[in-house]
Amino acid sequence: MIKHPALSSLLVFLGLVFHAGSYGQTPITQWDRSSALAAVRTVDIDAAIYEISELSSLTDSTKVLSKLKQIETRNDWPLPAREAVIYQFTRSLAELPRDAVATEVMQHLRSYQAQTLVPHEDHGEHSVPLFNIRAAAAGVESGWQRAESGVEAAMLLETNPTALVSAYMASTNPIQQAGYLDALQYAGIADVAAVQNVALERLGQEPGLTPMLGVTAVITSDALAIEQLLVNGRGQGLSSTLEKLDKQLQITDTAALLDFAIQQAPASNATLAIAAWWPRLKHDPVTRDLMIDLLADPALGASAALALAQSPDIQTIKALQDVAKGNSVAAQRAQMALDLNRADLIAEVQP
Repeated sequence: MIKHPALSSLLVFLGLVFHAGSYGQTPITQWDRSSALAAVRTVDIDAAIYEISELSSLTDSTKVLSKLKQIETRNDWPLPAREAVIYQFTRSLAELPRDAVATEVMQHLRSYQAQTLVPHEDHGEHSVPLFNIRAAAAGVESGWQRAESGVEAAMLLETNPTALVSAYMASTNPIQQAGYLDALQYAGIADVAAVQNVALERLGQEPGLTPMLGVTAVITSDALAIEQLLVNGRGQGLSSTLEKLDKQLQITDTAALLDFAIQQAPASNATLAIAAWWPRLKHDPVTRDLMIDLLADPALGASAALALAQSPDIQTIKALQDVAKGNSVAAQRAQMALDLNRADLIAEVQP
């Protein structure tokens, strides 16, 4: 354990700069990241967290808060080490149910003012907390809420699966909605199909159901559900669903769905389908010809060119070279595809 003289020497060596707050505010300290992490390593963090966990119950707010205050104020530990302990303790609470931790303890952690600041990794002129205890506490509470929503959804699935669709749409809380979707991952296939059928009926008028239908489609691999997602789906849930489907559908099924997307889906959704599915389909001759023909399309031609530029095989290169000979829009896009990955193209055509 570091005593006061050793700690003082350490701080001088590490180049700590103090910025004392005015009017009695808690001092904030500015560290460089490597020095702060070196200071953390001077303390056995795991042992310190174990001391807190030894308390008979985390529902006893008086004892827990007293222990936290001891850690926050002990001057034989560097400040980054003290905050590292509190931060790791906060994160460990995620393994417990909400009612195992006193509300006052969470309020204390949610209002903790981080004192160890380091330069932002991408914008060094800005300082950020090295250990964002407030954010960690918020994350714990979000996890609890998500788990509780999952339990609520599981109960609905047992009694009235279709009611889960209405509950999902009625919620304005993304964390609660995520919990509802989590429950579908563990539901029986009949319950998933029931939810999917209701979501299918309502998706055209309620595109906010895209993530829910996406989860069910990944579970069921239902072609109709996937087609409806391509036609009526909106938002981030669609992109992630298409990426997940790519990992489990047969190539022939994916090829047929990509053709469907290009022919019938809105351009924005077809673009997402091309981005998600082309890498696995690029050696399929029929799909390659479809993409080559798509170069002339006003809405999707650029997306096709970007896709065709991704590590193309020799057949794709030759097809692009043939199209690029003209002066049409398709020729310009074919040349763009050739230019985008010229180094790879040269490697492909050389013996």
